[in-house]
Amino acid sequence: MTVNENNLLTGDTTNYNSAIPSSADNQLETNSANPLQYDATSEPILEPEDLSKLRKNTSSASALMNFIKGNIGTGILALPVAFKYSGLWMGLFLLIFYGCLSSYLMHVLLRTADSVIMRHELDRSTMDYTETVFIVFKYGPPSLRKYKGKFKHIVNVFLLITQVGFCCIYVLFISENIKYFIEVVAPDHNANIFLIGFIVTLALLPLSQITSMRIFAAMSAVAIAVTVIGLVLIFSYLLSTGLLNPYTLPWYKPFGETLVSLGIFIFTFEGISLTLPIRNRMINPHKFVLPFGVLNMAMVIVISLCSLLGFFGYLRFGEKTLSSITYNIPNSPVAYALVKPIFIFAIFTSYMLQFFVPASIFSRLMMKFRCHREASPRRRSINRRVMRVCVVIFTYIIAMAVPHLDLMVSLLGAVSSSMLALIIPPLLELVHLWPDRDTIPHFWLTVVFQHSILTLIGVFSLVSGTLATIIQISKTLAPSD
Repeated sequence: MTVNENNLLTGDTTNYNSAIPSSADNQLETNSANPLQYDATSEPILEPEDLSKLRKNTSSASALMNFIKGNIGTGILALPVAFKYSGLWMGLFLLIFYGCLSSYLMHVLLRTADSVIMRHELDRSTMDYTETVFIVFKYGPPSLRKYKGKFKHIVNVFLLITQVGFCCIYVLFISENIKYFIEVVAPDHNANIFLIGFIVTLALLPLSQITSMRIFAAMSAVAIAVTVIGLVLIFSYLLSTGLLNPYTLPWYKPFGETLVSLGIFIFTFEGISLTLPIRNRMINPHKFVLPFGVLNMAMVIVISLCSLLGFFGYLRFGEKTLSSITYNIPNSPVAYALVKPIFIFAIFTSYMLQFFVPASIFSRLMMKFRCHREASPRRRSINRRVMRVCVVIFTYIIAMAVPHLDLMVSLLGAVSSSMLALIIPPLLELVHLWPDRDTIPHFWLTVVFQHSILTLIGVFSLVSGTLATIIQISKTLAPSD
């Protein structure tokens, strides 16, 4: 589960990539031509009663649970294969490293947002990731202020890529799990992944037309419940069927293979867009960033859970580890046969939750076209439905273009998650603090040097991880002799 799915449970709508109107948008950039922003001439996405229900404050315990659930999705199921790419102990080190790095950069983003909110007396409830970027550059160095809208657009684009990427990964995950399930039940039947994916897409088309947030929230709760059951079954299988000797597995792998794993590790911890919305909706927001507050406690739990699943998953299956741990779980005894159907159902219902954000953004983009803007309400409704169908078909095409879940996750993690979680936060705080550089002790060492190192780690992860994954994709898809 990710940003929008978690919002259904926390009661937040402010980080929907500007798909839902916020007062900050109207106050800060009323004359912007940003197509990703709210357009007053377009139809409301949510009913008023839905919005009022979504704006309720949450307790610290609720925020903790929602943040944990928001960081556990398809990425955690691909962690054993990430260990396969990097080696047993190198994989464990990289997972903990990127988990801790992501946690620290979440604090950086929150610290920056708090500073601009206090300095400019802004409404905390309207501050999401993109609004923080906009405000930082609006009041940043004079030479960068004119680019405030462009930087906000860049963040919106990467958020859009991330959400569409989630949908592609979900289509592929569902299709591959069905394929493995069929081949185990009927060994003589060679299931075609493209045909299965097409049937899955047909089933997703009617779900893509749902816009009721109450239905989203109900299905999200069901998906969370069955995911917990599925994870319990997976751990039960791993710990009860015998593990390999750690000394028989490689401790590290060649550099090129290790780079492929980076995207998977980064993708797993790409929950930075959840931090501001969840914190802003808490009854006591200050408890989110305490040493034993919501953020730190949640990330300790998430990192521990991911480490256990990745480590023991690879320790159980070794070099036979597949793209998702669910592919390795057998269909007997009966209890373990439920693992694939459970996650198929969980991800299937989660698809429309992830689909809501890109569909909402594209509906705003359509208002930029005169033929759609001046059409009748009925015609605009038809256009939006057609658009939703086209986006679903697009996710199927992309998913089938690279029908390998581990490589799809790695590519999205290296490209989009690296930018959002590793590169932008340190740059954002650097830009924010730059006008006050003369008043900050040891500014060049404590701020510039430190944030430059963090940014370089992010850039290295993005460039090397992307190139290594593309090379691996080309090798995998190359016709065999």
